[in-house]
Amino acid sequence: MKLAAIADLHVDINKSYPVLECLAGYLKDEGADGVLIAGDISEDVLKTCTSAADLKRLAGIPVWYVPGNHDMWSGDFHILSTDQIYRTFEKDPNCLSNKGCLLKGRRETYALIGDIGWYDYSFASPQYDEKQLDAMELEGRIWQDRLKNQWTSDNRGCLRRSLERLEAQLVRYREYPAIVVTHMLPVREFCVPGDRAPWDYFNGFLGSEALGELLSRYRVKYAVCGHVHYRKRMRIHVPGGAGQGKAEAAGRYMTCICPCLGYHSEWKHTGVHSGDLRWQIEHAVQWIAI
Repeated sequence: MKLAAIADLHVDINKSYPVLECLAGYLKDEGADGVLIAGDISEDVLKTCTSAADLKRLAGIPVWYVPGNHDMWSGDFHILSTDQIYRTFEKDPNCLSNKGCLLKGRRETYALIGDIGWYDYSFASPQYDEKQLDAMELEGRIWQDRLKNQWTSDNRGCLRRSLERLEAQLVRYREYPAIVVTHMLPVREFCVPGDRAPWDYFNGFLGSEALGELLSRYRVKYAVCGHVHYRKRMRIHVPGGAGQGKAEAAGRYMTCICPCLGYHSEWKHTGVHSGDLRWQIEHAVQWIAI
């Protein structure tokens, strides 16, 4: 089974480009059997759900996604609260939030699991205290979740609830190797380099060490994320525990994937064909063969 992974389509910010149509054409050309989207499809819950359904129709393959922080935004909480937005995603059959499924690969069956994840400031520089990070603002720059997402009144609690949802799925499917999709980063290595001010502060809103620690306790073979608008892939060693057999004690490897398309304004930094949407999609998509 050949799965494509991508994140941060931002179809509204990239509205001048036919993102869904071009992505669908590429997936067809490459013979993809399904596509995983690690959040930030749009900034409107209904547009995100519709976009996922449109891509499924255009590509003719299953689409599985999790919401990102942009997908969770609301311009008026009296009309649509953050919790209502999340419940809408839970009901969407293409969304992985709070529900997993099994994928039959060539050699073994995998569990596909997902949720948005959240942040607890653990990736921020220790020079900032909790009060400073709770403000979600530095030198006049505001992290937009503070204005558009009610969960930011309790970021640590929001992360805890997401981890609980993920762990419930991991326990349910614990006999299978897993692919876990989140929007937030599970590893510090995917953060913006700390010497790029003010990212030593804003990295605190990109993910959590606790998310990576959770995945390391289960049979997670692939961890797909987005959010940071980087395109990276790395294989990390997960040590085994004491008192296990030789094979288990040696540990295992987990492949972490960050396959972001990002904003069109960022593409100029990515290569000589930066204005070519097809080129950007080809270089953003990463593949998982199971």
